[in-house]
Amino acid sequence: MQKRLVLIAGSLLLAACAASDNYAELIARSTPPSAALKAQIVAGAEALIYDPSSIRGAEISNVATLPDGLQGVCVRADSKNVEGRYIGRHSIGIPIRDGKIDGGTLDHAICNREDVHWQPFPELENLPKK
Repeated sequence: MQKRLVLIAGSLLLAACAASDNYAELIARSTPPSAALKAQIVAGAEALIYDPSSIRGAEISNVATLPDGLQGVCVRADSKNVEGRYIGRHSIGIPIRDGKIDGGTLDHAICNREDVHWQPFPELENLPKK
C-alpha cells in the first residue's frame, strides 16, 4: 500500500512539473545514470521482461532530481512478447528513492519529451534467456 502511495504521489508530482513546464529545468540539470543504477535496471528487466534476451534498441535517459530528492530516469527499448513477436519500442518512467528503483510507469509522458537526453544502454541488451 505504501509503495502504491509513493508511486501515485511521484506521478502526480511529475505531472505537475510537466504541466507547468518546470520539468524543463530539471531535465537540463539531469546527470548520466550511474553503473549501479543501470545494474538495478538490468536486474529488474531480467526478472520482469518475458524474454529479456530479445531486448534491442535500449536507451536510458539522464537522471533528473526533483526538489524533494525523488529522482527519475527513463528507459526505452523493444522486446518480444509471449507470442514471440516484437512489440515495438516503449518507454518506462522509473522513480528512484534513496538510490533504489521504486516502481515504474509504462510510456510515461515525460519520457516522450523532446528535451530528454538519451544514451545507448547496451547493458540491457543480450541478456541471458530465461
